[in-house]
Amino acid sequence: MPAAAMLLLSVAGGCASTPGPRTTRLADADLTQAVLTIRDQLAGSAFLTSRDAGSPEARLVVRRVENLSTDRIPEAEQWSLVSRVLAAEGMQDLLRSKNITVQLPPEKVRLLERGGLTFGEFQQESWPTHLLEAQIASATRAGSLTGGRDADIRKEYYLLSFAVEEVQSRALVWQGTTEVAREVWGSVLD
Repeated sequence: MPAAAMLLLSVAGGCASTPGPRTTRLADADLTQAVLTIRDQLAGSAFLTSRDAGSPEARLVVRRVENLSTDRIPEAEQWSLVSRVLAAEGMQDLLRSKNITVQLPPEKVRLLERGGLTFGEFQQESWPTHLLEAQIASATRAGSLTGGRDADIRKEYYLLSFAVEEVQSRALVWQGTTEVAREVWGSVLD
C-alpha cells in the first residue's frame, strides 16, 4: 500500500475514533479565554489605571449588544454572553477594586431571568456614569481536507468587541476586543 494511502487511512481512522467538535458555537473554554483577554485589556487601560477603590463610584450600564455574526443568536443569548464576561470572578474582582458596579436595564434583567439566568453581581440600572456597548462579529472559512467539492472542515472566527463611553462627556474611555476561533470537521452541511 502506498505511503500516502496509509497516511490517509490512519488520519481517517484517527478522526473516526476521536471526533472533532460538531459545532462552531462558542464553548465555555472560549468564554474563559475571552474573559482573561478583556480583563487584561481593561486593567491596563487609562480608564482603570486612574481609578482605585476610593474613586467615586462608576456605574457601568450595558446599553447595547449587537450581533453582527453569521449566526442567528437569540437576543437573550447575546446578553447572556456579555453578562457572563462581565460577571466572571476575575472581572468582578477587578471592577470592585476600582469601585465600578455593573448595571443592566430592567427589561434585559427580565429577558435573562426568563431564560433562567440571574446575575446577582449586577444592579438594576440607576443613574449610569458610563455606558458599555458590545458587538459579536464573525467570519466563516470552509474547505475540503480531501480536495473534494463538499466542505468537510469549517472554521468560524468570532470577534467580541467592547466599548465604554463616559455619559457626561460622551468620550470613549475604553475599547477592547478578543478573538475566538472554532473549528468543526466532518460533513459541515448539517
